[in-house]
Amino acid sequence: MTNESEKLPPVFLFDEVGSTNDLALAAGPAQALHGACWAADYQTKGRGRREVGGGRRVWFSPQRANLYMSVLLRPEIEASRASGLTLATAAGVCGFIREQCGVDLWVKWPNDLLIGTRKVGGILSEAVSGPKGLESVVVGLGINVNLEADQIPDALREIMTSLRIEAGREFDRLGLLQGIRRRVLEYSERYARGGYASILDELRAYDRTEGRVVSVLRDGAWVDAISRGISDDGGLLVEVDGVTQNMHAGEVRFSMQDADK
Repeated sequence: MTNESEKLPPVFLFDEVGSTNDLALAAGPAQALHGACWAADYQTKGRGRREVGGGRRVWFSPQRANLYMSVLLRPEIEASRASGLTLATAAGVCGFIREQCGVDLWVKWPNDLLIGTRKVGGILSEAVSGPKGLESVVVGLGINVNLEADQIPDALREIMTSLRIEAGREFDRLGLLQGIRRRVLEYSERYARGGYASILDELRAYDRTEGRVVSVLRDGAWVDAISRGISDDGGLLVEVDGVTQNMHAGEVRFSMQDADK
């Protein structure tokens, strides 16, 4: 990748890194500006949200095909609200990809990006707090951009796709990076000012699970449920045995089966 000048803090571009989130979290004061971005052609330790076997899930990261980026934010919000930046990012990125790439991108609560039932990307936000409260939030995104079908391992072909596979054309990764960074900044500022109410209409429009049969991971066991959509405070409403619960943490699996069928 190559950089281009903008009226924003710089994008730090690398051929190969362990994790762009780690670089952003370790940045010194001169680099750790609101809106600064770290991106790489390849990362060896990109990670997912859920812990498996005592460690975090590692993101499949082929070279020079996808987008691996992290944006540093310094939002003026309480630390307790930092987790909402993941959903704010999801809403902003879904709208941007739909506009620019011509594919229907969806959110699977809380941080997966899907096309149909296949995963095309994910979001991982990590907050840094100090004595005076929240100092920064690093929002990391991994998006399968120019990955071709024959690059996907056999074991992942039923659950993974890319923008190129779905749209039938190649994309300019740097152009997408710059557009996504701007959208992350826009939606994080919107969320900081207006809370969940400022993003819920879009987020609910992009919610892939509402009205569908899901399984939720609760206390180490999978429980069958029906998704009733995203709650006013950013949780996932799930109906279990006729009782609706507001879920704020956990893992969700879903099928394309509608709940009324």
